Amino acid sequence: MAVDTWSETEAFLSGVLCAPDPDLARALDVSEQADLPVINVSALQGKQISLLARIAGARRILEVGSLGGYSALWLAKTLPPGGRMVTIENNPVHAMVAADNLKAAGLDGRVEVRVGNAAEQLAQLAEEKAEPFDFFFIDADQHNNVTYFESCLRLGRSGSVIVFDNVVRSGEVRNLETSNGAVRATQRVLELVSSSDRVDGVVFQTVGRRGHDGMLVIRMS
Repeated sequence: MAVDTWSETEAFLSGVLCAPDPDLARALDVSEQADLPVINVSALQGKQISLLARIAGARRILEVGSLGGYSALWLAKTLPPGGRMVTIENNPVHAMVAADNLKAAGLDGRVEVRVGNAAEQLAQLAEEKAEPFDFFFIDADQHNNVTYFESCLRLGRSGSVIVFDNVVRSGEVRNLETSNGAVRATQRVLELVSSSDRVDGVVFQTVGRRGHDGMLVIRMS
């Protein structure tokens, strides 16, 4: 019963707060036709991260985990004139779909799709001395969340916002005896956030059609 209520409430809120967007609808259709896994953020979550990016005044955005480009579209549409975004995807097929969806939306000129191992791509950005990013969205293999967190600290600045998706995992995050490496990595990130004077953070729990989860939102000091 609870899951039904969550799903129906999410659908209601999405209908009220998320205006129809043909680019976003196309991205979902193309991703489905390409048989991509249905693990993209929901419309309501897309609106959440896009609003966070706007609140942060983000001119430079970095995403880890492009999938079909759905979340990238939500974020890229928040960029002001002259703004830039980098999205990293390890799977070449997924990256191709994402690039196609961004191009169809006329956003390929401001979004760079990088293909390859995310940890390596983040290290490469650091070597390139990339201009600091204002907003990070991490939605990839959670086993590497600690690496991603440390990379964001190197690539960000004071005031940058870092968002990790899927940190609650139906409450598994509270299980200190878990053998799940992805959950353990997330727990370690939470410990690092709690113990560091360089950042502050909080988890927003979410419920909806995909059950109980949440996003960790961090601000760099």
